Amino acid sequence: MAVVGFDDFEPAERTEPPLDTARQPVEEIGRTEVRLLLEEMEEPEVAWRHGILRTRLRVRGSA
Repeated sequence: MAVVGFDDFEPAERTEPPLDTARQPVEEIGRTEVRLLLEEMEEPEVAWRHGILRTRLRVRGSA
């Protein structure tokens, strides 16, 4: 069985075996959301936008 976590939380390093996790760019997500919110407040008629932010797989040994 292989187990992979999400959000790269700190205890993942201390499990046995250490948990592989996907790391989200949390700060970049926050900055992007604030920018999009401000843009929407200025131009509410603008269509929805989609974006892709890069995640990173932290391989530690659980999968």
